[in-house]
Amino acid sequence: MVKRYCVDGVNPTGGRFNHVAEIAKGGQIFYLAGQTAGRPDGNVAKDFKGQAEQVYKNIVDVLKGCGMTLDNVAKTTTYLVNPDDMAAWREVSQKAFGNVVPASTLLFISRLARPEYLIEVDVVAAKD
Repeated sequence: MVKRYCVDGVNPTGGRFNHVAEIAKGGQIFYLAGQTAGRPDGNVAKDFKGQAEQVYKNIVDVLKGCGMTLDNVAKTTTYLVNPDDMAAWREVSQKAFGNVVPASTLLFISRLARPEYLIEVDVVAAKD
């Protein structure tokens, strides 16, 4: 499935991610669209933590719909509007992923598709 690791001789990650997520030959790769904090009823939490929790719930639900779990995640790309939310994002992300540590990219951007969105996460996942 997905083998995750860091590479010697490269700058240490300094965070909770790996340099590499290797997908086994013959594995199916899934590219999940960026997930935002929109709930099925269209509402969006006002606070960052509530939005982050909803984003990871949405990711889990999309993965489940594809017959996968967070164990199948190879890489995430996270977009935050406010750098001050990084600590809260790390807390929510770590709680969601537990022992799974995918390759990861974090970007700070000026805004997302809707002005109320504070976070968006897209995922690459794989399964046999």
